[in-house]
Amino acid sequence: MSALYIDERTAASLINMDDALKLVEESFSSFSKGEAFNMTRQRMRIRKGALHMLPGAVPYKGVIGFKAYTSFRAGLIFKVHLYDAETGSPLAIIDANEIGRLRTGAASGIASKYMSKKDTNIAFIFGGGFQAEAQLEAVHKTTPLKKVYAATRKIENAAAFAEKMSKLLNIEIIPTLNIAEDLPKADTIITITTSVKPLFEHTMINPDGVHINAAGSNALIRTEVPEKTLEAAEVLAVDNKDVAEIECGDILPSLEKGRLHWNSILELGEITCGYRKGRLSENGITVFQSQGMGLQDIMCAEYIYRKAVAENLGIILPF
Repeated sequence: MSALYIDERTAASLINMDDALKLVEESFSSFSKGEAFNMTRQRMRIRKGALHMLPGAVPYKGVIGFKAYTSFRAGLIFKVHLYDAETGSPLAIIDANEIGRLRTGAASGIASKYMSKKDTNIAFIFGGGFQAEAQLEAVHKTTPLKKVYAATRKIENAAAFAEKMSKLLNIEIIPTLNIAEDLPKADTIITITTSVKPLFEHTMINPDGVHINAAGSNALIRTEVPEKTLEAAEVLAVDNKDVAEIECGDILPSLEKGRLHWNSILELGEITCGYRKGRLSENGITVFQSQGMGLQDIMCAEYIYRKAVAENLGIILPF
């Protein structure tokens, strides 16, 4: 069978957040069980931009591949390249902007499912872009929210985000720049920014317990969560330790100072498999640091590819 090209519009029509949540949870669990595989992100930088590659494999679903994306001044372009795990034959090239958005949000949704307090219903989100939309949607699906505070650099951006997402999710969303007053009300904190310094002070978080999904610190120069908060966490989890060791700007300073140790940091798959607990007490702090895994892209791409074949969608490629 010839390989398929599946464009962005078609790919987006074949997967939604409910699908992504199931697939990403399966990714975490299958990786921890040794049934699926992931490699760290590889980056090649040149003067005007960079190429990034994230490999992954799911042999029991018959696929291996990688997501490749370029980052230049003109923007970012995402593609997943999917191959047959038995023969090595190409299966598909899939535009992957929506795949990345959904799987990044879904990872936080799964973390909230296993690491949040039982009565979680108020969230505070830093960030108001399209990635923030997926973060909030995923968290709301796994831990239904009643109220959300949204903060961005400019209040008008937070207001626009609040208006759009309150209609989509049918919950109250309040734009705010008053972090000191509103952050302590939240049971869940979501950060999805490009910040290079902590977005809040440790003393601002809810003293009765909180879960934090930090999804923006995927480079050594980025940081969103205070060191004291990370060091005070009763459970600190990452997607994958190999990836976090290279990319997680939030946790590396505390590791270098000896205040955190790798043997005390979990991979989320250990929690989804039931090997370790995601929360030890209702009034504790739990943190999920997300850098992303190519495995998650491959899992979602395989799902899209099978549906495209079944529905006779996509463009047949000449190889």
